[in-house]
Parts: sequence; structure tokens; C-alpha cells
Amino acid sequence: MKRILILGCNEITKRLVLALCADRSLASGIALASENREDCDDLKNLAMRRGFRVTTSAINLNNPEGAKMMVKIIAPELIVNLMPAEYTQAVMDLAAQVGSDYIDDRLCGIPLMPSPNALLSEQFRKFGAFQHEKKTAVCGVGFNPGVITTIVRNAVANDFFEVSSVSFCVIPGDSQSKASKKESESQNEHVDVLYSEDIKNPNAGKGVSAAQPVIYIKDGKATQTEEFSREGKSSGGRQVFMTSNPVITDFLKEIPEIREASYFEPVERREGRKVPTEKIELLRSLGLLSDKPVRVGNVNVKPIDLVAEILPKRIAETATSEEIKDVVYTGEASYEIYVTGQKNGKVLTKLYKITADNDQIRDKYGVSALEYLDGSAMVAGVRLMCLDKWSKPGVFTPAAFPANLYYDALRIEGVIVEESESKPL
Repeated sequence: MKRILILGCNEITKRLVLALCADRSLASGIALASENREDCDDLKNLAMRRGFRVTTSAINLNNPEGAKMMVKIIAPELIVNLMPAEYTQAVMDLAAQVGSDYIDDRLCGIPLMPSPNALLSEQFRKFGAFQHEKKTAVCGVGFNPGVITTIVRNAVANDFFEVSSVSFCVIPGDSQSKASKKESESQNEHVDVLYSEDIKNPNAGKGVSAAQPVIYIKDGKATQTEEFSREGKSSGGRQVFMTSNPVITDFLKEIPEIREASYFEPVERREGRKVPTEKIELLRSLGLLSDKPVRVGNVNVKPIDLVAEILPKRIAETATSEEIKDVVYTGEASYEIYVTGQKNGKVLTKLYKITADNDQIRDKYGVSALEYLDGSAMVAGVRLMCLDKWSKPGVFTPAAFPANLYYDALRIEGVIVEESESKPL
């Protein structure tokens, strides 16, 4: 049981507050804080109607001394970070300074091309601070990479003698743009659009088509190939292409015994597209494509990373991303994990599949299916932190703890993994 401070107010915050109110063994007290205190007041009233006292406050992470004073007054034993990604380092600093455990739902600042000497993510720069305070920080406690990695580790432990390869496939559902039909039918609407991948492209500004490099694991090493170079079919027959994803880096770092791993998702092919070079040159002239960090308040930000976050994405990412709010997903969403290995002397592939219906979940919760599943993962992780089942000094991902703990906690939150024999993806 812990005193909990939740930073950030969104649908995951709401689900977390309701879960903590329902199970009184987890939290001795709850405090909510966001940049706008009023955002938290509705959740405060919701909790009070269930007989649970919640306090709220505003927090300005660009004022580190003021934020630190506020957090010290609350004296949390666990800080749940649901703030935007650019505040991750600042929130981790706060947690270490006040002697609090910490949890978040994503990995930030993962290198494009993993290497043996590079950190898994920027969060691991804080390892020494949490180790010194004898506090635990668990990062990436969302479906990607936390749940995906956990399902594979559970399969390795229980279903196979040896695993040779893993493939992941994520289907957000059927996409339906919020734009009008007239806009969507326009052939030239996106000709001059600058995408985040464009500014990360090594040929940016040279007038050539921006090919997004795709990273996968082959023979135990990070390997690069071209966009659209490999395709497959989901269990439902959906065409998917291999793309880069943080879970690949997580596997390379934390499950090195798996020598082959790749990630697939539906991707829109844009044939013959040219990069709007004049826009890239304008950004470059303003210093916005620099990879040298600048300090904004209490946050170190690389200008190019900030611009990449603001620009739209070319690749269709999962609905947990903030960048695709102009798309509504309908129908069934799914996470599919194909594990190939040896069992009882023969080679087989098993499919581990999690599904959720976008339409039903949006009607009930107002979010997409993948957003809902991501929230379920976070609630399960907070449960484990409150019960001290995830506890050791330093910064970790869920892969640092026994897989069955997270797997069982996910079941409590209603995340059901269907298992069946299958062909490889």
C-alpha cells in the first residue's frame, strides 16, 4: 500500500483512479496533479463519490523548485508519470529527489539503430540516482514494449524448450479519417506535407524520396533494411509490412537469446513521393534540425526530436500514439505475437493474440481499443508497484522481473491472451 501521486490527467488516469478506489489494499492516499488543476477535479469528485479522498494540485515542471516543493508536501511513495514524453526526465528527477518509486508507460529517446553500448532509452540515464536512493523506477509499462516482452518471456519459460524467432503484428483496426470525404478524395492534398520521417532521413534536403529505415534482429544483431522490403499477412488476412519499433531494441537488450525478431503493422505506401526540400531547409536555417540538446525550463530537448514529434507521421502507428488523433479506428484491434521454437523435439509456431473491439470500447470509455489495452497494462503495473512485487534499486523495464507477475496482473485487468498453433507470420 502506497501514497500515490499521479502526474497527468487523461483516460488512463481515470481508469487508474477507479481501480485504486475499487481495491483499497493498493493505495493509502491518492494525489492528482497536472498543468491545469481543473482537469483533475472531476476525477477527485468521482473518487469521493466512492468514498476515497483525493487531493489535486497544479504542477509546472518548467519551474523545478516549485514542482519539487509541491511534491515534497505530498510526500508520495510512488509517482505515476502520465505527462507528455518531453517531461519524462524532469519527472524522474523529481521522483529521485523526493525518494519516491516511479512508473511510466513508454520508453523515450530510443536510438534509431541499437548498439551494444547504447542505453535502451533515455530513462536509464537515471539508473544511478534511483539506485542511490534505493528506489525503483519501472519504464515502458505499456503494451509496447512491456506487455509484448512479457508474453514472449512467459512463452519461453512455459511453452518452448528453445525459441528461435519472434514476429509481432499490431492491427489498430480499420481506419476512418476524421477529414471530410471531399478532403480525403483530393489527389494532391498531401503533396507538400512534411513528415517526421523526412527530417530524420539521411537524404533530407536532397530532394529524394524519404525511405524510412527498418530495423529488425537477425543473427542476434540489429539489422537495417528498406521500407516495404518485407510483408506478411495477419491472422485475419490483413496486409502488413515490417517496420521499426521500440520493442526490437528492448529484445536486443533484454532477451538477447532470441536471435531473430521483427515487427509488422499496416503501412500506407506512398509511391513516388518527393520530400518538400524548401521546408526542410527553412527548418535547418532556424536551427530546428539540430541534434544538440537545449534546455527549456528543466527539460533538455533536441530541436530535431521536438520537430519530429510535432510533424505528422507517414507510418501508421498504433493508436496509443498521440500523433494519430486525426484517425478513428473501427472494428477489431489486435496484438499478435508469433513465437517459433522447439518443443518435444519438433519445431512449431504458436500465436499469442490479444483482441479488443474499437466500437464497443469507444462507446464505453471514449478511447480506441489499443489505448484501452495500454491503460490496462499501466493499471496492472501500478498494482505490482503498490504491492512491492516490482521492487529493486535502479531503473528497469518489466523484463527485469519474473514474467508471471505481470502476466497474472494483466489477467486481473481483463487482458486475455488467446493461444493457438499457427504458421509463422
